[in-house]
Amino acid sequence: MSKYTKLLSIGNNILRGMESTSEEYGKDGEYDLERLYNIIQWLEALCNHHGFYYIPKQCVTESGTVKIFVKDKTGKGVPAQVKLFPLEANKYTANNRVYGDVRFIREITDWTGRLDTILPIGDYCIEISKGSEYAISTAIVSVSTSQTLQLENELIPIINLKQEGWYSGDLHHHSIYSSPVYGGTDPVNESPAQVCQSMVAMGASFGALSDHHNTLNHKEWGMFKSDYFTPILSKEISTSNGHVMSLGVDEDIIYHIPNKEGRTDDYLRNEFIRITKEIKSLGGLPQINHPRDLSKSISWNNDYNDIIQIFETMEIWNGSNPMIKGSTNYEAFLLWKNLLEEGRYIPATTGSDTHNILGNDYHEYFNKLYWLFDLIKRDKVSLPKELDVDLAYLNKLFENVLPILKKWSEYLTSACVRTYAYVNGIVSQEKILDSLKQGHSFLTNGPILIPEINGKIPGDRIHVTTDKVNIKLKLLANRPIKKISIYCNGNKLLSFKLEPNNTLQEKYDYSRLFSDFDIKDVKWMFFIAEDDCTNMAITNPIFLNGLRMETLMTELELAVKYKPYIWFDRKDPFDITAVGYTVFREDTQVCHFQNGELLQIGSVSILL
Repeated sequence: MSKYTKLLSIGNNILRGMESTSEEYGKDGEYDLERLYNIIQWLEALCNHHGFYYIPKQCVTESGTVKIFVKDKTGKGVPAQVKLFPLEANKYTANNRVYGDVRFIREITDWTGRLDTILPIGDYCIEISKGSEYAISTAIVSVSTSQTLQLENELIPIINLKQEGWYSGDLHHHSIYSSPVYGGTDPVNESPAQVCQSMVAMGASFGALSDHHNTLNHKEWGMFKSDYFTPILSKEISTSNGHVMSLGVDEDIIYHIPNKEGRTDDYLRNEFIRITKEIKSLGGLPQINHPRDLSKSISWNNDYNDIIQIFETMEIWNGSNPMIKGSTNYEAFLLWKNLLEEGRYIPATTGSDTHNILGNDYHEYFNKLYWLFDLIKRDKVSLPKELDVDLAYLNKLFENVLPILKKWSEYLTSACVRTYAYVNGIVSQEKILDSLKQGHSFLTNGPILIPEINGKIPGDRIHVTTDKVNIKLKLLANRPIKKISIYCNGNKLLSFKLEPNNTLQEKYDYSRLFSDFDIKDVKWMFFIAEDDCTNMAITNPIFLNGLRMETLMTELELAVKYKPYIWFDRKDPFDITAVGYTVFREDTQVCHFQNGELLQIGSVSILL
């Protein structure tokens, strides 16, 4: 799928989500993507026929030098993200981002905090940032040929989460080793060194360089281990029925894709079981990536949901799509939430899935689409009446969806979505993976969101003896957010509008205490803070109490329903959300496993 087609498909799905009145929706009434693409191509050809051609704006031939130095509060230079917005084309506001042509330039400072670049002369807004834990600073500057522009910026910390044991990372990124140069298919140019620098510039403390088809990056990637960055060895495994991430494993794990004659459900299932078991045996973590992708070959097969708990984490938020109703990320979120409702817990993660650290994949596509839409709105070409329905749909797409996608696309790069993991003690690859397995994590592209109940964090389980608890919520951001939502089992949703406690130095503090929060019949809860799809955070669930004795038969009924395989990970015999025992039904018997070893068949006494 080309980038252009992908952009249109994302927009098509979001518009479908906007027009749906239910949380879950089918594809009935969905506008045909192929027709959408063909109509836009035809409209461009018609405009060309009438003498209107899209011509990318040319850069000014004269240029000037810009030197930027970014430092921390100690004066030490550090890698940071620098975005340069040409003001002759754009109207810039800090919260509403950019209007007009999409022509910003993304750069990063080097390991000493320095960036020397040459820009066309003119006025720019320079935006400097470093992930969630620092304020975003901006400056309006003029670049000229007569003198070198020098700018020094000190990053203002919002919080130092490392001191509290929280570390952010990007769990899905590609490098040149995914390109055709090394047998891959993706046009990626960046070296592992460039990827590492880009991740750190976005505030990441760990990262997985997960190239397709090979493990050629592993030796080089492992060399970037330092006091401030932990490399995670990984590979994105192609299966023809989804992408599996092998995290923390040096060996080259291969899913053997069968030929047409050998392509049976039994074979495909067994291959998934085999590779996940192999990853675990090597001390790694098997993850299912983007389980609801638009492409069938890289999307998880719904028919295999009975074995989905062979995976220890699920990437519900992939950076190549926004997290918004209608998107593939939203469908992955619903899959994850529905599994929770069934009592099947797979901790959620994010990954940027970056193939281009410059983040400019969609710039010219947006500019061309807005050029085309402008011609149509101004009646520059005569259109046949037969296109009325198509034009009405295109109008909704351009007016309602493209502004959302345009804003979202301005954040695409390494660690544009981040997973924060809690680590107790010295950070290592093993400890990070263990934290992810437990779900001691939250996902974000902006806010810091850490809920605590009785000192317990996401992924933990709490025994309570009353129907009321106090929820301590740490919620900080470097951009405003609008609401906090609390999701509980039984599809219960509570939402609260937010006003910051203060906005000191671009730090928006929404932290609060929910006193005497009613938890009657609540088994788990997770939290979402958001402004829009470019500024939101999602936590993994906190579990409250265990299941009662009478609930065990419901668990066994699930085992029957999902024959021949269903896993329930447990360490508490009354809680199917914890980790430890594994129960599944094969034929007519209930089997009990622990650490891969069969303990008992038939009786449920081990549960009691």
